[in-house]
Order: sequence, then C-alpha cells, then structure tokens
Amino acid sequence: AVPPWLDDVGCPLEQNWTEGQEETLRCLAQGNPRPLVSCARDGQSFPAGISHPITRRHAGTYHCWATNELGTDERSITVWVHCERGHPQGGRSGVLLAWGSLRGVW
Repeated sequence: AVPPWLDDVGCPLEQNWTEGQEETLRCLAQGNPRPLVSCARDGQSFPAGISHPITRRHAGTYHCWATNELGTDERSITVWVHCERGHPQGGRSGVLLAWGSLRGVW
C-alpha cells in the first residue's frame, strides 16, 4: 500500500491552454490503492482529465487533491490561457497574449 502523491509529470505546476480550444486540466496521481483526484478553482469543482472549451476566464490557480485510504496529497496549478490575435490582413504573425495569475494577482 502506498499513500497518494502528485508530481510534476502527472500534475504539472504550470499548464498552458489556448483560448477557443478544448483543453484538459492534467492532474494524475500515483498511489495504491488508486487515489481519487478532485480539483477546484475559486471553490467551484473543475474535474481533471475532462476536456473543456477554454476562454481567458479559465486562467488562474486550480487546487487539486489526491486521496486514498492512506492519506491526501495536494497541489496548486497555475493555468495560463493564451490568445493569438492575428494581423487584420492575415498571413502575418499575430501577437500572443497570455492571461494567468501570479500569486493571485492578474
């Protein structure tokens, strides 16, 4: 039997998403028995491993917990949402903008 743990491979501390795309909060836990993972942002449940259509409002800090009968591990994940704004004439490179949080401040 092994208590749950979250690491950088299964649950990266920073994740980059693109506005307008379907993205998934990546947070997989290790442990035996297999831990249950739950995540939330601002007190609202946000399931890991499920695809969501992304807007810039998804940028911020998510908190995830992995739990089995031997204990709990937790981790905070910063999600950055990128938005590419193309040049009006097209064909030219756009400007990449990112929204996120740094210690809770935009």
